Amino acid sequence: MTRIDSFNFGFIVVDEKQYSHDVIILVDGTVKERVGGKGRLGSHTISRSEIESLVKDVPDVILIGTGFQGMARLAHDAEYYMMEPNLDITMEPSPQVVKKFNQHIEDGEKVAALIHVTC
Repeated sequence: MTRIDSFNFGFIVVDEKQYSHDVIILVDGTVKERVGGKGRLGSHTISRSEIESLVKDVPDVILIGTGFQGMARLAHDAEYYMMEPNLDITMEPSPQVVKKFNQHIEDGEKVAALIHVTC
């Protein structure tokens, strides 16, 4: 069972492993580096394809962490995609998403998440 151990500006610890870049956590617990942006900072724009990668494994819950202060935003195509009625996606600043992620995992739900670690 995947768990986010801690989160602070610039890093996240998932299952006792620290990441200094944005992450995508898939339903099976796989943690991937989010591609894009400059160096470890990651892009401040969340694309439709990133959201589609979260949806593909049919999670119960999809979470998008928009950064420490919530500065990341959706690209226009992602905004339209999120309006589809079958998608239930929570998008909030990353500290709140981390808490929700762990709660959903404890509740036995399948969770996918994208978490921006800066801004």
